[in-house]
Amino acid sequence: MKKRRLFFTAIIGAGIILASGFTVVDSTGIANWTGSPVDGGAGSTGQCTNCHFGGAMGVPTLSLSATPAFGGSDTNLIYTPGTTYTITITSVGSYSAYGFNCEIINSQNTTGVSDFGTFGAAVSSNCKLFSASTHYPSCASHKTPSTAPFSFLWTAPASGTGYIYTDVNGVNLDATTGGDQVSNVFSYVLTSSVAGIQTHQNNDINLSVFPNPATDRVSIAYTLKDKGVVSVKLYTMNGVYVADLVNETQGVGIQSTTANLPASLAKGLYMVKLAINGQGTTQKLLVR
Repeated sequence: MKKRRLFFTAIIGAGIILASGFTVVDSTGIANWTGSPVDGGAGSTGQCTNCHFGGAMGVPTLSLSATPAFGGSDTNLIYTPGTTYTITITSVGSYSAYGFNCEIINSQNTTGVSDFGTFGAAVSSNCKLFSASTHYPSCASHKTPSTAPFSFLWTAPASGTGYIYTDVNGVNLDATTGGDQVSNVFSYVLTSSVAGIQTHQNNDINLSVFPNPATDRVSIAYTLKDKGVVSVKLYTMNGVYVADLVNETQGVGIQSTTANLPASLAKGLYMVKLAINGQGTTQKLLVR
């Protein structure tokens, strides 16, 4: 952070820099001022409160949402591995406009921090993305101060726990850093929907699903010790029924069938569940 201070006297969430006694308005946003541990933490050189102050309309707040929706509640969110989300940060307050910053990182430590998942592209026209640098992770920020929500794409990793850090800065657009107000730092914990869920494999059935990951169709192979009605169904990781893949009477021996996945199936992790004569087994399937 010392190296950064050699170049900036101040830096924004809403894009105003003070330098050499005069004011320069930078409305395009600057990365890595979310208040996350790697940025120095709330109230330190890592948040916009170093410059922006004195706002008469109170402390702004924000809401975070995603499409498709995250699981979980409050600040504990659940993601589906491999899913691409549209994340939206909405500023709440009475200021003329707002800037924002958002990082999604793999640690709450001050060192060894890297991106968690992958930023895609800006969705809203008031948003832009910054790639990871030598010392800082990737970041979403404002392209222009705005009262409209800020949206961008993020793809969840295959596993692990991550952390979202984000804040907003309410500004009065008078070309100075006075009369502005930074929100508190909002942080969220991201946990995989796979956590604590295991594949239940019946070795007598030897269920296999391939290719895995799949896109539009899968081959399903298994062994039957007795003739019977075979049911193979697709479920979300939350146990919500999606589709029938197999439903027919089959004989003894090794069976193999190819099934089409639903055309509108979202990317993410699913469970393939096979049942035969009261016996069952499951296999995870990643759809890309």
